[in-house]
Amino acid sequence: MNGAFRGSWFVVRAVAAAWLALGLSASAQTFTVDRSVLSGGGGTSTGGPFSLTGTIGQIDAGVRLAGGSYALDGGFHSVAVAVQTPGAPLLSVVRSGGNLIISWAAADSAGFVVEQSGALAVPASWAASGATVSDNGTTKSMTIPIAPGYRFFRLRKP
Repeated sequence: MNGAFRGSWFVVRAVAAAWLALGLSASAQTFTVDRSVLSGGGGTSTGGPFSLTGTIGQIDAGVRLAGGSYALDGGFHSVAVAVQTPGAPLLSVVRSGGNLIISWAAADSAGFVVEQSGALAVPASWAASGATVSDNGTTKSMTIPIAPGYRFFRLRKP
């Protein structure tokens, strides 16, 4: 192999190595939160080619972390669930602004009360909701403010 060819081959390998190194480092970016927060929980959330593993800082309620075309809203998240009771009217929980509207058909609902619990442990600790029930003749409903944490609602005939 002559010296000119050997030198060309070295240049080709050097350019290819540099191209690969630059290509691989440009194909992914690292996102970080540059401060520590108090929080609990954690886990992994994925969608498409992206994955986020860690704990969301709940101490930063109402703070938006944004960069480029990405944003992360931290804070306290709440979950409200209607637990259907056999023989009771169908219960619905819908968010409206900063409130939850719990509703059910007025027909055949005489004697039923709305109860709520913060967990579905065994045995669950259910208590009367205490909110005022409105009745328009077709639908009974109650409006309560959204609060952090889990809340489960059911209709029960005592």
